[in-house]
Amino acid sequence: MRGSTAALMAAALLMLLVSPALLMLLLSPAASDTYEHETRRMFVQWKAKYKITYKFAGEEECRYALFKHTLRWRVTRTNAAGVTLSGLNGFSAHASEEIFLGHGFQIGEESYEDETRRMFVEWKAKYKKIYRDVGEEDCRYNLFKGNRRVFVDLNAAAGKASYGLNQFGDLTNEEVCESCDGHGGEMEGKLSSNARPPSQGTSTSITGRFGPR
Repeated sequence: MRGSTAALMAAALLMLLVSPALLMLLLSPAASDTYEHETRRMFVQWKAKYKITYKFAGEEECRYALFKHTLRWRVTRTNAAGVTLSGLNGFSAHASEEIFLGHGFQIGEESYEDETRRMFVEWKAKYKKIYRDVGEEDCRYNLFKGNRRVFVDLNAAAGKASYGLNQFGDLTNEEVCESCDGHGGEMEGKLSSNARPPSQGTSTSITGRFGPR
């Protein structure tokens, strides 16, 4: 009995070690509230430091989501001393697609853009996505486009079209985890995710919200 209990505890510890998202879901409400408050405060400081303002409220919330994602997945992993502004720059609320705009990811980028725009329109209709303003829609499109690159690479590696974007296609990893918080049973089996390390010199990572076609 004691050996069985120890094995279960070891398995639980292993899950926490390999799954940062699971650890987030197990945070107490008080800890989550504190983290959210601190992140909001840092976002305000960051905007002031880089003299960044947003015209639309919806866009600002999307930018905050990107900032929070950057903070969670880059800064907190590299700064063992704790969460600080160290490691953040003026692109910390940008999607990877915006950072690399003009440099091109691959040959045929123009046709890729046209196809992604068409897919975005169809995807919005399928999942009844409505954005508060044009600023938010543009921000979410850049997330959608970056997430699409992930499943394109996965399908290329698999040699077949196995994956496509699901209802979380315009979200960051951070937002997906928050969506699952308290709804594990409902979400289980509906969500697959993939995260690549951020490219050198940038402060965001390319994330994917995808599932079987």
